[in-house]
Amino acid sequence: MRALIMMTAVTRVDRRLATQLVFDTVNRLGGWIDDTRMFSNVMNTIRLILPSGAFSSFAQALCEAGIAIDPPQNQGGNPDAERMATLQITFIHDEPDLRRDVPAIPG
Repeated sequence: MRALIMMTAVTRVDRRLATQLVFDTVNRLGGWIDDTRMFSNVMNTIRLILPSGAFSSFAQALCEAGIAIDPPQNQGGNPDAERMATLQITFIHDEPDLRRDVPAIPG
């Protein structure tokens, strides 16, 4: 099994728009989203699967949309082979932390 590809990105794009852009781009390139973790409104970590040959197109699409990402290097191998990756997006903004009220559990 090939190693997990880890990517990081930084953006000032609204977190909802940036996340939707990632989802749409992954789907357009023949991949899918495996999991998403949102850390307040500061960061998202998205686990995805893409064909190995699609990572440069993925990085280019994000860069064109204002999400700064370094494309992964040395993919090698079969460009049609599926590769699992994580993308950590840090959002730069002046908004306060996103807080959600969690109701108390009775008992």
